[in-house]
Amino acid sequence: MTPRQRFLAARLAYVAIVLIATLTELDFSWNPDAVAERLQRALMPSLRWSDAIDGLRNVALFAGLGAVWVVTSFSGRVRAEIVQAVQVGLWLSATVEGLQLFSPVRTSSLLDVATNTVGAAAGAITVALLIAEVTRARGGRSYLGMPTILVAGAYGLSVLCEAVTPLFRAQLMAGLSGGPLARLHTALRWAGAPSFSLSDVPVLDILLFAPAGFFGVIALAERGRAPRATWSVVAAGGAAVACVAELAHGVVGIAIRWDAAATHALALGVGAWAARHSLAQLTQELRGAVRARAMILAYMGLLVLWGWRPFFPQLDGSVIAAQFTAVHLVPLRSLFERVDVFSALHVTQQFLLYLPLGSLLAVWPLRSSGPWSHLRPALWLAAVIEAGHVLIVDRYFDVTNALIAVAGIAIGWVVMRRSGYVPYGEAMAAVPR
Repeated sequence: MTPRQRFLAARLAYVAIVLIATLTELDFSWNPDAVAERLQRALMPSLRWSDAIDGLRNVALFAGLGAVWVVTSFSGRVRAEIVQAVQVGLWLSATVEGLQLFSPVRTSSLLDVATNTVGAAAGAITVALLIAEVTRARGGRSYLGMPTILVAGAYGLSVLCEAVTPLFRAQLMAGLSGGPLARLHTALRWAGAPSFSLSDVPVLDILLFAPAGFFGVIALAERGRAPRATWSVVAAGGAAVACVAELAHGVVGIAIRWDAAATHALALGVGAWAARHSLAQLTQELRGAVRARAMILAYMGLLVLWGWRPFFPQLDGSVIAAQFTAVHLVPLRSLFERVDVFSALHVTQQFLLYLPLGSLLAVWPLRSSGPWSHLRPALWLAAVIEAGHVLIVDRYFDVTNALIAVAGIAIGWVVMRRSGYVPYGEAMAAVPR
């Protein structure tokens, strides 16, 4: 396939995924009276808290469409591609909402058209700005042959998503009612109850959050800031963000736990402190392909931690067998079954986690021979991590995660190449003695 054909295939694939996700099990029914009633309801939508959450999910889904559209531009005219991405998002959303008028189990809404279109615009603009920023950084100081701010920013936002909607405690509190402020008030009152248990402390989060502080210090060092002066700033900023993220739990209806906020703040501070004390030595001992290889393998290890936590093996054969069904192969099916903030932020988090890996492999492929050699290790890793979910307690196989991971890898790779970066060499190359 030519590059143009690959780009076109990527666009069509994303559109197909959106259509499959939104039109599966539509239960089509031709009833003019019912259609007229649904149309009237769609044009006069209600404004409830659940509508805001649904809008957030729509923005996340269609942001991917906008991102893919710009990154696969044929012409290179970024502004024109942004406009086209918005138009495609609008027409695709209008088509989906129009077809849902004929479904007794779906709800069409003008708000969905608006939020979908906003999402497409946000994704397109974000990727355009990212390409411009990465292009400007070309030729500047770099520890990895690419702007570390790309790794630090994507990983830091992934950590923020985890702090706001933790994977294993994203369940809504029972008995909540009212708007966001009323939920926050109730959550704060419950957070003050003496129910703390040392076993509930999210110790594993230390391994997941500490790299965000480490990457933050490195990114600032590339901008000419001394690690000994910036690590405390990163640590303090991380602590503040951890507290705000925990407060956000009350707004979305999740229990607030100050022990988790303290653990996250500690982890971010430890990561920043480690960078302050080890960055100079690491840059002296690890150079060229050795440094790139160490970074890529370490980041792959982080993705395994994220993907296979809590590492308790699933020994129930019936639970394992139940995951091999057609339902688990429908894109975004699991997320549309949930109407909460987690279902939106999980998409964003999964994408952001894999974006740095694609970017790293664009400039330091492990091997550069054979078809798809630059991306093949990352694609295999994403597949193995997702397949491994069937053997882990409280995790399950979902093709959605794999598709989002592939999108993050591919877009990270294309952003680097479109910004003018070329491979420096093979990260797995033998080091001369």
